[in-house]
Amino acid sequence: MGGVSNFIEGNYYFEIKKQIEISFMIENIRLSKIRAEFDSNFFENKIKPDGGVLFLRKKDDEKFKKVLLITEAKRQGTNDVRAKQGKNKQATGNAIERLGKNLTGIKAMLNHEKITPFVCFGWGCDFASDEKTVLAKLNVLNEFYYLNKTYIFKADGDSDHNYFSPVSMYFREEKWEVNEMFEIMKEIAETSLRYYIF
Repeated sequence: MGGVSNFIEGNYYFEIKKQIEISFMIENIRLSKIRAEFDSNFFENKIKPDGGVLFLRKKDDEKFKKVLLITEAKRQGTNDVRAKQGKNKQATGNAIERLGKNLTGIKAMLNHEKITPFVCFGWGCDFASDEKTVLAKLNVLNEFYYLNKTYIFKADGDSDHNYFSPVSMYFREEKWEVNEMFEIMKEIAETSLRYYIF
């Protein structure tokens, strides 16, 4: 990334967390000064993305905390195994519902930013190309943008606060290899880093 390592070794550093506090998410929105009303009854709650969160921090400013990458991983589907065992199909969708809950909060937290550095890797028989019902749920969740494509910046719209927030949602039947996920996550994190400090 040409000079990033020296830059990071200076005043900035990375922090990896397994969760995001609701209090942080609300404070992040509050600081944008584009919203006034918040329900603070659930301040003590957290969301826990499967792959954790990568933050950019500043050594001389403890309040500086920017999201570089949020990662989810969802395996869904046992109907292929059940079919081999002669059992009936089960309903599909549990992992998608959990993903939708987290993604709603993440998009709200980052609504005022030009980026939404989120990626989800999903695999299992429920995400096979012929499982149109499950894939259609994902398409709705991603605001009708494509699956299996990297999105980082907000898209379309006609003003600073009237745009869409597609995210990177990679879903297929085969399990993802670590190196495949790493390359996609690296691209998102590096783009986010450039957005905040270059």
